[in-house]
Amino acid sequence: MTSNRLGIRIAASALALAVSYGAHAVTDEDIMNDHKTPGDIVSYGMGTQGQRYSVIDDLNTNNVKYLQPVWAFSFGSEKMRGQESQPLIKDGVMYVTASYSRVYAIDAKTGEEIWQYDARLPDGIMPCC
Repeated sequence: MTSNRLGIRIAASALALAVSYGAHAVTDEDIMNDHKTPGDIVSYGMGTQGQRYSVIDDLNTNNVKYLQPVWAFSFGSEKMRGQESQPLIKDGVMYVTASYSRVYAIDAKTGEEIWQYDARLPDGIMPCC
């Protein structure tokens, strides 16, 4: 399986979990047109080609120096290993995985946590990395 297909499957799985928590559904059409919708990122690499190219033209070489962070989010606990994947965004909600099988839904405008899913591993399983 190519890494692009794996990325699409990972994205689809994360968003399927998100839908079960009340998010809007992501269709095959959404995934196929991801490169054309800069407000949403519903596939790994921002499109099926994995180019990570955005059609947004508000940001350019003349104004990039003025960018400033507006919020930060800590994945906290368990050694704070942080983010484990490219965030996906649908309808203003950012979905991202963190260490130890955790998934977060975060308001993309405010950085506020909406929900967290913690898929704990069975006792005795010790992941190394």
